[in-house]
Amino acid sequence: MRISREALGALPCAVIGDGTPTVVAAGLWPQTGVDSRSLVQGAVTALKAVTGRRFLVLNRRRGLPSDLTMSQLAGEYADAIRAGLGGPVDVVGTSTGGSIVQQLAADHPDVVRRLVLISTASRLEGHGKALQARVAQLLEAGDVRAAMAMSATGLAPAGGKVLASVLGRTMGPRLLRDPQDVADLIATLRAEDGFDLAHCRGAITAPTLIVGGGRDRFYSVQQFEQTARLIPDAQVRIFPRRGHLSVSSSPRAQATIRGFLEYSQTRDP
Repeated sequence: MRISREALGALPCAVIGDGTPTVVAAGLWPQTGVDSRSLVQGAVTALKAVTGRRFLVLNRRRGLPSDLTMSQLAGEYADAIRAGLGGPVDVVGTSTGGSIVQQLAADHPDVVRRLVLISTASRLEGHGKALQARVAQLLEAGDVRAAMAMSATGLAPAGGKVLASVLGRTMGPRLLRDPQDVADLIATLRAEDGFDLAHCRGAITAPTLIVGGGRDRFYSVQQFEQTARLIPDAQVRIFPRRGHLSVSSSPRAQATIRGFLEYSQTRDP
């Protein structure tokens, strides 16, 4: 996979492939920017079956305000799309990236042509909300090891939690050596904690596909369905045996996303 790195407006951007520009909002990652190959590869895993596209993977910039809101973050994405791409584009968001692009599509409908939401819903609840709030608290207290161990454990399947905790404690300080990265991560966590699609100032009008796993511990099937009810004519596809991360690697999910995006190329103006 060939990756080039540039800027889209004021946002760091990793570019993969050639063809129709498609903006991809990456899921939550410890570090700011798109230098991590793992971040970029993970962001496009669900798009493996999609061809003829130039994927522009976005992540947060450095120096975010401590009182950041999801609306402000989505505004930066909208400005980047207008500056770098001009018109509306297809947009894909996974997990936290999905929260950002929901706000983007609601507040800035002029930049979103079609929307794909993966492992994300209208708001955080239950396990996901409590976990992210605790991670933010640990980071604010300066305990990076504990924060990253908790984050890794929360994402891991039942049989892999011990290993995930060890890796989180080991790798956390290496990934978050820069205090600005820590501050930007906290700001993003707090912004997502306050996000609720039902309270956005506008409704999402772009054709939307929601892809979720039946074993997702962050979002329940009911939450995916509730999110669809907030978006006119949204399609929901649930893959019962997949979790928060693994749904992106499901061949059936990848084929579903390909079909939705290919339809946009052949039918939409």
